[in-house]
Amino acid sequence: MEVSPPNEINPQRIYSLGLASSQLSSITTAVTTTSTTAYSTVNTVTVTPSKTGILLVIASLTVNNNTAGDGVSAEVTIGGTAYGVTTLISSAASQNQTYSHVRIYIGTVGTAVTITTAIEAVTGGTASAVGDLVVVELMA
Repeated sequence: MEVSPPNEINPQRIYSLGLASSQLSSITTAVTTTSTTAYSTVNTVTVTPSKTGILLVIASLTVNNNTAGDGVSAEVTIGGTAYGVTTLISSAASQNQTYSHVRIYIGTVGTAVTITTAIEAVTGGTASAVGDLVVVELMA
């Protein structure tokens, strides 16, 4: 294989990173919760890999809590396992903050996997979120 100089595009390399399939869940109406002990689902995507099982998961949420000094815990779950658990504390009531998480997950071709984003309030108030969950099956 011929190697291209760093500033030259090699079409063969770009083609080899093709997409097998993709799913999108976009939530524009806020999901809210007052729970501090159980996560509330924001987005859900169920994917059955058909080519490689290599999934690129991209989550992006805008979160806030209506109580100053409180916050939101956010996470991505893949097949029931939590990843990217993050707590965001705001200095002002209803201050928007961004949660994002990117992960490569190796699944099994032909076996469905459910991927979610979820939030909970940290110590009180009402936590809310809007955002996107994108899942793409990559070609090898």
